[in-house]
Amino acid sequence: MVIRSLELHQFRNYRQLQVEFGPGLNWLHGHNGQGKTNLVEAIAYLCNLESFRTRKTQQLWYSEANAARMTALLEQQQVLRRVQIILSTRGRQVWLDHAPFQRTSEYVLSFLALSFTPEDVALFRGPPQERRRFFNRIISTLDPGYFRHLQDYTKVLAEKNAALRQRQDRQLSAWNQVLARTGWELIQRRAAFAEQLLSHLVELFRMATGRPEQLSLRYHPAVQCSDAEQLEKMMEEQRDRELQSGYALIGPHRDDYHLFLDEKIDRDFFSQGELRVTNLSLKIAINQLLFSHYSLHPILIFDDLFSELDAQVSQRLLGLFAQLQNQIFVTSTTRPEKLDTKSCSFQVVQGQFI
Repeated sequence: MVIRSLELHQFRNYRQLQVEFGPGLNWLHGHNGQGKTNLVEAIAYLCNLESFRTRKTQQLWYSEANAARMTALLEQQQVLRRVQIILSTRGRQVWLDHAPFQRTSEYVLSFLALSFTPEDVALFRGPPQERRRFFNRIISTLDPGYFRHLQDYTKVLAEKNAALRQRQDRQLSAWNQVLARTGWELIQRRAAFAEQLLSHLVELFRMATGRPEQLSLRYHPAVQCSDAEQLEKMMEEQRDRELQSGYALIGPHRDDYHLFLDEKIDRDFFSQGELRVTNLSLKIAINQLLFSHYSLHPILIFDDLFSELDAQVSQRLLGLFAQLQNQIFVTSTTRPEKLDTKSCSFQVVQGQFI
């Protein structure tokens, strides 16, 4: 997928912007506070229907406005699509090829962006629910069946928790049976995803850094079980404790993920630079996995890419980007001395492109 042109109206610090992009690497440079991150945030929102910085829609509007508009021409499999999104006090409105479009999950699977931002460093040091949310979205993209099981599990879990809060135990066995069946599907598919990602991670980390360590993403299920029946039995054994606490204590809603360099775990042993380059390798590995599944090239966004990365890694990354077939957006305070002839460079000054 390629974003050919973008128009912003009253989005963040862009009162009005029209710009055309190249199909390869697009380098956005300028001093801090000029609007580089705001621009790639708009691109990410166009693709994913959410911001990577905030969940408060009103923060996306220009300070004196009460709505924002984004319009783009996207090329998808040699077909041009027109997307327009309006964010206002009435909520979000999406038009695809001049017609209202409301099927959010279908939209996101069609127009996908992977973003790497300074805040990503906190993903593997923050709470596990943020990691589950991130990987739920990625696995759902790779495996639509996973999304259906996740919806079923989430719905029944809410009903079970409501019963636990009210100390109503008559239906707990029925809830546990459904949770065990759908939960076991989630556990299997999460484990399969981590396994599929491994070979991509190892290769890409070595390409990006030249280091000999093996980078791996390890899935940590909250309970160790061999099948749905055993999971259901373990849930039943927790009945008294759950009634006392008022919520479900075991199941894949408490799972976790962590990155490892050989046997070093991220939260305890990674430096700030290692957290950045391992997260970056993870995003590119997910990109490769999406291509192997669907021949799909998501938009790749790298915000403030080279801070805390040494010169050797930075040079290796530029070489790696040149091998990818994705449209790529990079923001930086400086422009590299050498860019590929297929690349485009833009200077951003106070919400304008120079």
